[in-house]
Amino acid sequence: MKTISNISIILLIVISFSAYSQDSTFYSTLDVRVTDMDKNISPGDKIFFVSKKTNKVYSKISDKNGKFKIKLPNGSEYQIKIKSFDQDMNYMAIDVADSNYDMEFELSIMYELPKTYTLKNVHFDTNKASLKSGSFKSLNELAEFMSYKETLKIELAGHTDSDGDDEANKKLSQKRAETVKNYLIKKGISAKRLVAKGYGETQPIATNLTDKGKSLNRRTEVRILEQ
Repeated sequence: MKTISNISIILLIVISFSAYSQDSTFYSTLDVRVTDMDKNISPGDKIFFVSKKTNKVYSKISDKNGKFKIKLPNGSEYQIKIKSFDQDMNYMAIDVADSNYDMEFELSIMYELPKTYTLKNVHFDTNKASLKSGSFKSLNELAEFMSYKETLKIELAGHTDSDGDDEANKKLSQKRAETVKNYLIKKGISAKRLVAKGYGETQPIATNLTDKGKSLNRRTEVRILEQ
C-alpha cells in the first residue's frame, strides 16, 4: 500500500501572544490539504489526529477542494490516521510544540488508496451466501467510508477455494458478492456505485493444498472502478 511520499509542515504565523495563565490552553490550527500521489485533490477523506498524550481523537473530512482546518492543543505528538475501507490506515506522527501562544501550520497529506483491498473480517456460513454476524462491523465501516467518498465506485469481488464443483463455486461467489452489495445498499449506498461479481476459484492468492491457503482464497475484495 502506498502511503506517504511527502509531508510539509510550515509555520505560517503566530496568531496571538496571549499572556500565560495557569488555566490557559494554547492551540495550533492546521490548514490541511489532502491529495493523491500525483497531487490531485482528494475530497471526502476522514483524517484523524490521535493525541499520544491524552488519547483524545480529533477528526475532520476534506471538502471538495481536498482541504480542512483543525485545531489541536499544543504540547502533544499526534498520530495521523486515514479512514480506509474497513479500518483506519496509519499515516505518520507530527509533534505540536508546547508553546504558550496559538499558532497556525500548513500540512500536506499525500496518500493513495489500494486499487484492490481484501475485507478483513467478512465471512459467510459454509457453502452459503449468508453473512456471519462478525462481518457486520467491517461492512458498516465500508458503508461509512463510501458515504464520505461520494464519487467512489467499486466492484465487490467474491472468491472461493477450489473445493467442490467449479461452476457451483462461481455461482456461490456471485451470490456472496451480491449479499455484500445488498447490505451496503441497505446502509444507504447507491446501487449505481456498486458492482457485484463472483470469480469462484479462478483467482487464488494462495495454495489450495492447505487449510490456511484455502482460508485466504475464500475472500471478498473491494476493487476501485472509479474515484
